[in-house]
Amino acid sequence: MKRDNLTRGALLCSLICLSGFSDMYHVTASFTYASMALRNDAELHSGRIHPKSQPSPGWTQGAAIVQGIPRGDSAPAYWASDITDPALTTSAPWHAITLWVTIFEQQDNLVKHVRVKMKEGDIWLLRSTDGSNDPATARWENITPAHQAISWAAYYSSDMKQFIADTPYRIAADNLREYQLHPQGFPVHGGTDIISFDADNILAAFVRVKAWLVPENDEEPASIRNAKILISVGADYYPSADLSVAEGSFADANYLPGVGGSRFQYLSLTPTWFYMGTVAPDDLSIVDKSSPFYQSGGKTYLTKAEWMANPPPVGY
Repeated sequence: MKRDNLTRGALLCSLICLSGFSDMYHVTASFTYASMALRNDAELHSGRIHPKSQPSPGWTQGAAIVQGIPRGDSAPAYWASDITDPALTTSAPWHAITLWVTIFEQQDNLVKHVRVKMKEGDIWLLRSTDGSNDPATARWENITPAHQAISWAAYYSSDMKQFIADTPYRIAADNLREYQLHPQGFPVHGGTDIISFDADNILAAFVRVKAWLVPENDEEPASIRNAKILISVGADYYPSADLSVAEGSFADANYLPGVGGSRFQYLSLTPTWFYMGTVAPDDLSIVDKSSPFYQSGGKTYLTKAEWMANPPPVGY
């Protein structure tokens, strides 16, 4: 099925009907597939995301799988061509990861007196333990059993390339941070601390975070029900936890290629799980195909069938 032809109705039906499964692992897996296969819920704020003379990046339309698996030669060609250190683009495994979130306002959002609250960042990796690299026999490993806080956030330009300023936040009674929107509508990008892991034989990644809206002041929550704020969740691999964009480790690209990112979905007043998994629709429209690893026959994603046959052991 072409990605553009997927409908919310078809995906929602799959939550209930898919292969007769009814357990909660498969419900979560189905929601994750939907977060990768469907388009963004709305147009993101700012017509300046990309010059009209150039095509918009894929994330302005929906989800993307970029590296997919943790190795240097699975990074896309456009990123590798900007990197001055050739050691970063070899087949060597990358041994660290961070979960990230990106928050945009809808283009016509009028409700500004709102903040975004997040908790329980969670990262799972699918590892082949028998040498076969078969997703059916691989095992999911949770590398964040205690969950992770969103420990930093900053405003960026609408094309996500230029840092503007750290995002102000307040600490709520439950000790969670409540992040403030930018008055001019610039996006918020933030994430967890970097976590090291054993990168051998990793076949897929799954991340999730719980997020919701809260009022800026003490007014009734009803006043922000019409807020049109969207969130995407994803992850970045790092060669090691001691490397940093800020310290110039990834010159001259000066950003991470990324594991992948989910589509942008609406936030609400209800704490809700948002998911990203390296699972692709059949047409592979969201998969980067420019990396040397992919070009030589490597696989950086799971098919829907592989994903549903061995889902992350996570309830909804």
